[in-house]
Amino acid sequence: MIGDRLGKWVIFKELGRGGMGRVFLAQEELTGRQCAIKVLGPELAQEVGFLHRFQREIETLSQLDHCNIVRFYESGYENGHYFYAMEYVDGRSLEQIVATHGRMDWRDVLGVALQVVPALKHIHDHGIIHRDIKPSNLILSNDGIVKLMDFGIAKVFAGTRLTATGGIVGTAEFLSPEQAAGKVVGKRSDLYCLGCVLYALLIAKPPFSGMTYVELLHKHRYAQFESPRRYIAELPRELDELICQLLEKDPEKRPRDASVLQRQIETLAKKLERHATKTSADNKDVATIAENRVDKLSLAALPGTGTPAERNARGQGDQSLPRRIVEQFSGQAIGLFLVMLLCIGTVAWAFWPLGQDQLFTQGVERMDRGSLYDMHVAWRDYFDPLDKRFPEHPYKEQLVDFRERWEAAKANRTSEAQRFFQAGESLKQQGKTAEAKLLWISVIDVFQDSRADAEWVRRAKVALSDLEKADHIGERLKDAREAMKRAANLKQDGKLDDARRIWKGIVTLYQHDPAANEIVAEARQAMKEQRQ
Repeated sequence: MIGDRLGKWVIFKELGRGGMGRVFLAQEELTGRQCAIKVLGPELAQEVGFLHRFQREIETLSQLDHCNIVRFYESGYENGHYFYAMEYVDGRSLEQIVATHGRMDWRDVLGVALQVVPALKHIHDHGIIHRDIKPSNLILSNDGIVKLMDFGIAKVFAGTRLTATGGIVGTAEFLSPEQAAGKVVGKRSDLYCLGCVLYALLIAKPPFSGMTYVELLHKHRYAQFESPRRYIAELPRELDELICQLLEKDPEKRPRDASVLQRQIETLAKKLERHATKTSADNKDVATIAENRVDKLSLAALPGTGTPAERNARGQGDQSLPRRIVEQFSGQAIGLFLVMLLCIGTVAWAFWPLGQDQLFTQGVERMDRGSLYDMHVAWRDYFDPLDKRFPEHPYKEQLVDFRERWEAAKANRTSEAQRFFQAGESLKQQGKTAEAKLLWISVIDVFQDSRADAEWVRRAKVALSDLEKADHIGERLKDAREAMKRAANLKQDGKLDDARRIWKGIVTLYQHDPAANEIVAEARQAMKEQRQ
């Protein structure tokens, strides 16, 4: 679908795929705004159940408006594809962060909780249960904002169930006990899932792990987990206790709702901050005592202090205390007045309307950048105001030329650099990574000096970087794939015990490695088929 259009969006990169379809990075043609587009797989669209589930996800997301939840833009049906567009978050999932850097510092985990809990409160206030809170569904943007996403299996309190009675919906490592038992879920189910997430961020593994899904479900219902403080001695006791409360088997023992949990976490954060401030102050006691001694020793040198003879020696004997105060205050007032005048002048200069020459010059600069978005800004912010405010301006002929240039750009939306970049994306999707790499390198070499194609050159560089990372992961997992081939051969030779040991080893070693999810799933499936 690279290069295709869905509504006003042009697709230029695949971000990922899952059970419901694929997610693409797309761009609005006129404004250049980016979005993530989720497209329901054509084969799934033929099944009423999947289509209803997809439409329910759209309905759910469209109700929500919170800074810690990805925003819904629009949905539609075009060229045989059901899709919806949502906010694109430039960042990484918490799962990716832990996989790359290991466990997170408890302060950062507390910061995550302070952002996620208000998002949960928002969705619960709208009568929605997420049911799939997990690190891969929490994105940390490059500016430090945590965003909750993927409402594919969310449930409306008053709505119908997505599965038959007794059905299990969710991700095994982050399921609540009631989900694992196939029982009715509530707000506190999401709080349990959040507890699993916070635990996984602190320890770099979820509270429960197992060789099979059945084992995991059983552990969520009956097994006990190790306290986080057992792994992290410096973890504050109050935070440890709160996470353990979230992981209670009985929903009634967890916080009543996200509102209560939010107050608990905010109170805890303030308490820990006060403690940290006090500790910092205590560490400065020695320095403070020394400073106080210096102050006392030099007190006589300060204005207005010392004996009358000392003050006279400093030229202060003829000034009364009220007069000195007035003079000091007057000096401060004049300084403040000058600073205020400077601020007013700066603000006035910043917001003073541009003249016709400035409007034209800055519009030309925007037009020369060459992208459709920059041309749009040139007309919106400079050329249109120039026409309205200065109808007799001397740049009419130039604006006619710029108008024709903009219209031509909109009519011919796909540049050569964009066309070749998207051809590389198509090759990558077909598994022809070497050809895609060669194409992107050529895009950079040929168009790197073209200001109009700067965006596509940048994307080609990013795509090459992503390929290099994928190659590194592939090389790292090479031995694991070879082991899976050996297990398959052993199975064909009837040596099932030897094959089982390999599958079990793969799950044990790689179950917490996101890059190895496919291999782990394959090993688990092989063990499941053998038992049958």
